[in-house]
Amino acid sequence: MNKSKATTALKSLLVSGCALFVWGMTPVFLASTLTSCEKLEELLGGDDEGDDDGDGSSSGNLNGVGTTDGAAPYFNLETTRIEVPAVRDGEGIQVKCQTNIISMRYVLEKFKKFSEGELTEQEDYSFILENPEYSFYGEEYLQYYTNYSSEKQTDNLLIYATDRDSLLATIPIEQAAAPHISVAKADAGINEITLTLEGQNDARFYSTYISTDSIPLFEVIQDLKNGGSGLPFEYLFDLQSQPTCTFSGLTEATKYYIYLQGGTEPGPLCGVSLYTVTTAMRGKEDALILKYVLNNLNNRTVYLPFEGRVKGVIDWGDGVTEVLDKSYVYSADLSHVYAQGAESTVEVAFKGTVESLTTNSTTKGEILKSSLIGITQWGTPELKTLRLEDVTALTQLAADTKGALSAITDFTSCFEDCTGLTNLPEDLFAMATGAQTFDRAFQGCTGLTSLPLNLFAQNSSARNFNATFSGCTGLLYLPEDLFASNKDIYVMNDVFSGCENLKEIPAGLFRNNTRLGYIQCGFSGCSSLTSLPEGLFANCPGIQSVSEINSVMDAYGLFSNCTSLTEIPEDLFASMTKVTRLDGIFKGCTSLREIPEKLFANNTQVISMWEAFAGCKSLQRIPAGLFDSMRTLQAVRLLFKNCSSLTGESPYTLINGKKVHLYERKDYPNEFLEITSHTSAFNNCTNLTDYESIPSNWR
Repeated sequence: MNKSKATTALKSLLVSGCALFVWGMTPVFLASTLTSCEKLEELLGGDDEGDDDGDGSSSGNLNGVGTTDGAAPYFNLETTRIEVPAVRDGEGIQVKCQTNIISMRYVLEKFKKFSEGELTEQEDYSFILENPEYSFYGEEYLQYYTNYSSEKQTDNLLIYATDRDSLLATIPIEQAAAPHISVAKADAGINEITLTLEGQNDARFYSTYISTDSIPLFEVIQDLKNGGSGLPFEYLFDLQSQPTCTFSGLTEATKYYIYLQGGTEPGPLCGVSLYTVTTAMRGKEDALILKYVLNNLNNRTVYLPFEGRVKGVIDWGDGVTEVLDKSYVYSADLSHVYAQGAESTVEVAFKGTVESLTTNSTTKGEILKSSLIGITQWGTPELKTLRLEDVTALTQLAADTKGALSAITDFTSCFEDCTGLTNLPEDLFAMATGAQTFDRAFQGCTGLTSLPLNLFAQNSSARNFNATFSGCTGLLYLPEDLFASNKDIYVMNDVFSGCENLKEIPAGLFRNNTRLGYIQCGFSGCSSLTSLPEGLFANCPGIQSVSEINSVMDAYGLFSNCTSLTEIPEDLFASMTKVTRLDGIFKGCTSLREIPEKLFANNTQVISMWEAFAGCKSLQRIPAGLFDSMRTLQAVRLLFKNCSSLTGESPYTLINGKKVHLYERKDYPNEFLEITSHTSAFNNCTNLTDYESIPSNWR
């Protein structure tokens, strides 16, 4: 038969096509589509040669598709959505259609995608039909599984004539959700959980299983579909007589997985559902407690400063508890939203372990910094790192009484720029006995007005205190015993620099710090200091450096820019016999009026005094023998620059009764090293009596 004849025959047979579906329930026909003659020809390839036998008979084969009557193939189907009951019956589904095609195939669309690797989640490998792909003759019954899920199942039945390129029909299938049990209310105590239950889809009977191990729900359902028990469900309850279920003897602060199986009859049950409930904390004495303010900025959302490995249970303070078991999180990743009407402040309790409390500069991180107002209890989180930088809302810190900080050795920037802190608890670091470093720990904490006496009393191994209180502009006084227990301190650069309201320094502040080696710019910018105590560094013979020169060659020293300082004790540097540089030591001390004659008597190793007294505009005279002991001095650049009130003669050393000024030392190579760096050493010191004798490149 030629192509035109085949087309005519197909059109005549398909013009009033229909489909019959028979099963144990009445199907619902929602829409009608028809596989047209042209479409069928296209699918089956209507250009076959030799299709006319010459006598008007038909071969009954279009591109290899056999037919029952020897005529051209036809397929009549009114496509509908098939609704399948949740519980399997014995007969199954019968799909009957008008067709003369001898052999067809069907496949579930989900199975097709699975076979082709499109489904990647194991939960998607559940199929409504027992045979998701099989031969289809239009008469046989298709068996389906019972749906053990509390959710309805959907798929598409695809019918093909020859292969997966000859799709004849697509029939949507929807299987009803199983009769199952839902939880209307869950009450979690310390050692028990009570569930109030409701039946769904006519479920009346139920059984339960509880575990601390999570068993994927799809695995349970798959086992039931394969004839297994799913889980060792215990007992059988009638929902009408026992609408609540209580699990006792549980462990506090633990996440439990509760599996419920429901059914309409007391026989084999059907739908399985899973609920997770966490038991309450027994008490919060071991919990880390963080206090937050809820406001418009955070939209009533709390972000946790947890970073790294987190494992434990959290009580959000609004009746909600949550189990956390994360291999790694970043700060502000974990959060909780509070309902309208909640208190304006909340306390969040965490019982478990977390590696770090830290902050970052993400949007959520910035909101965290403006919301965390207190750490009211440290608990036992076994912290390894503490770095809550720039938490400007933080006003309250608790003492560590349980060892939360005991494993931390480096407290660098732990509370840097926490400007809301006004005081610190004495035992904040009491348990951190292995602490080595407190660099920038409270740098920029402008709200601090005082420090506790025993803040570092238990940190005897601590060595590094760089910029620990730098920029604490609110500090007025220091406790004399602040560093009394820290005999191993080695570095204290900038330790109190920028504390512009500090009134005085206790004489015994460094009395036990015999191993102190560096205190560069330690009190630089303490502009309220008017005097320095005698013997301040008497027990610090190991000091090697008190100054630094920055990248643009500006020098700053131990007391630079102490603008209110008027006098210096003569023994200030007496113990510093190892010091080699005193650059910028009193630079910018605009109120300093005089220098003790023996101030540098013991500092014989000094080679540089860049800008040591630069800008001391109130300084009236220089002791003649101020530098007598400094025979190896080689650099005095800007030494007395802008000391405009200086009178008398510039400093000199008597050699055989002859005055040898600093600028003349090069002429006495057996007495002094030549001073090679001397630019503007006496710049603007025009009232010195020997000013005109000073070489121009010295002034």
